[in-house]
Amino acid sequence: MAKEDILIEEDLEITAATAGAAPVILPTRVISIFPALAHRNFQLYFMGQAISLIGFWLQQVGTGYYVFQITHSAFWVGASAAIGGLPFLIFTTFAGVAVDRVNKQKVLILTQAAEAVVDIALGILILTSRANLPLVVIAMFLIGCINSIDLPTRLTFLVEMVGKKDLASAIPINNGLFNAARFVGPALAGILIAFTSVGWTFILNGFSFIAGIWAILAIKPIYKYQAEVDVHPLESLKTGIKYSFTHPKILYFIILAFFSAIFIWPFQTLMPVVSEKVFHTGAHGLGTLLSAAGAGSLTGAIFTSANSARKNKIPLILIGIVISSVSLILFSLNQNFTLAHVILFLAGFGTLMQVSTLNTLVQLNSPDNMRARVMAVYLTMFVGVMPLGNILAGTLAQKTSALFTIGLSAALMLLVGAAFYFKGIFKNLAITN
Repeated sequence: MAKEDILIEEDLEITAATAGAAPVILPTRVISIFPALAHRNFQLYFMGQAISLIGFWLQQVGTGYYVFQITHSAFWVGASAAIGGLPFLIFTTFAGVAVDRVNKQKVLILTQAAEAVVDIALGILILTSRANLPLVVIAMFLIGCINSIDLPTRLTFLVEMVGKKDLASAIPINNGLFNAARFVGPALAGILIAFTSVGWTFILNGFSFIAGIWAILAIKPIYKYQAEVDVHPLESLKTGIKYSFTHPKILYFIILAFFSAIFIWPFQTLMPVVSEKVFHTGAHGLGTLLSAAGAGSLTGAIFTSANSARKNKIPLILIGIVISSVSLILFSLNQNFTLAHVILFLAGFGTLMQVSTLNTLVQLNSPDNMRARVMAVYLTMFVGVMPLGNILAGTLAQKTSALFTIGLSAALMLLVGAAFYFKGIFKNLAITN
């Protein structure tokens, strides 16, 4: 049976299993833009994550703000974020082997419960003035260890919720929800920090996991495949790594994700420094700047999901690189606080479009029984190298300035995109097998 025929047959089975079962029956026009939201599972996941991710951004802002307040160092702002991302580089590839073999639903419940405990404990220590930089660093590392297991599990669980056909819609919605929460979370964090204590950003994040756990418990997976349980874990690991770096398309997707992690994503880590030293707006300004980027990401998610049915998704990657890079270059040259929000909106739009499309194409080009391992390698080279990007950005910002660092990094990413374009790599990636 042809690959397209198999997908059609799977889609019919999934449609039969989910038809009329969704908590909210959405209009046809909405479903045409967000096909994944027709699924009961994804609606439940969406509702749980909408609350949980607001808590996540409370903590992200709280961490950067707290570290900068106790150290007054751009280096330590970048270094603390780097330490939190370090476990992705160390553990994620190995975690992918286990994720391909276990019940992803149970893993997600355990990881969320574990992170909630760490967050609440750290928040209480901050409120009681018992926290310090070493404790924050330890907590960030522990959370990073938990997330190095949670993220590959979560991303590969999406296909079990909605099937392959609507995966290209589910991924940008998931990423868009993550970034759209940045539209609410940072602004709320700014208010909490200004009127109460930064410790509450951690505590409320811990309690927000209740919604995420409830949603995962309520999901009924509809897409099944046979796992390779009879293969030795080390052999399974070797196979996943080899496939990731020898499959021509996945290799280039990984390369693009790697450079994006080094040159684009650190701009978010440097926002506390920009808010304090450039715009002199404190926690409130930090919240609104990150919220602007989050609003752009939400718009990017809508655009990317609406284009999920198009066969050639490569232009979305190229356009995303250009928009995000040029926007951040302009941001580095700007001194106007209001205009900064507009520019960050565009940066969020382009970044979401690029990353969501890369994520989708990696999953669609991976075999079912190897998807978690391939995604784990991809995440290692993307999320795992973000610590390196954060350390480089923090060090350079300490010696020069945060704006110079953001502009230089964006210019380098634009050069990477140009090299891919003029070498014809994007054109080759668009060719279907």
